[in-house]
Amino acid sequence: MKKLALLTLMAFGLMSCESENRVAVEFGQLPSQAQSFIKTHFPDKTISIIFHDKDMFDKDYEVVFEDTSNVDFNSKGEWTEIEIKTEPGVPVAAIPSAIANYVNAKHPTTFMIKINKDRRDYEVELRNGIDLVFDKNGNFLRYDD
Repeated sequence: MKKLALLTLMAFGLMSCESENRVAVEFGQLPSQAQSFIKTHFPDKTISIIFHDKDMFDKDYEVVFEDTSNVDFNSKGEWTEIEIKTEPGVPVAAIPSAIANYVNAKHPTTFMIKINKDRRDYEVELRNGIDLVFDKNGNFLRYDD
C-alpha cells in the first residue's frame, strides 16, 4: 500500500513539473519565422491557443487553431509538425516540393493530414491511413506501418 501511495505521489509531482513547463503565450511571442509561416500558410485559420513548452533542452511552440488543427515549431521558429485533418489538408506550399509532387503523383485521390520532420527524415500521414517516409532531402524511402 505504501508503494502505491508513493508511486501516485511521484506521478502527481511529475505532472505538476510538466505543467509548469507548458504555458500559454501570445502570437507576438512566437519566433518571427513562425509568425511569418502562420500568416503565409494559414491566413484564414483562427488561432485558439499557443503553447510554449520550456523543457530542459528544448523550447518548442504549439499553435492550435479553432478547428483543432495544429502546427509545432522549434525554438528557431522552424515547423516540426503540421496536422490539418480537414480538406485540403497540409498546405503543399509549406512542405518540400519533392514530397508534395510524390504524394500528388502516387496518391492523387487523397491528401496529407500530417507531416512531421526531424533531423533525419519526414514522416507523412495521408487521409486514407497510408504513412510514408522521406529522407531529409524529400526523397521517398518507404511506406511505414
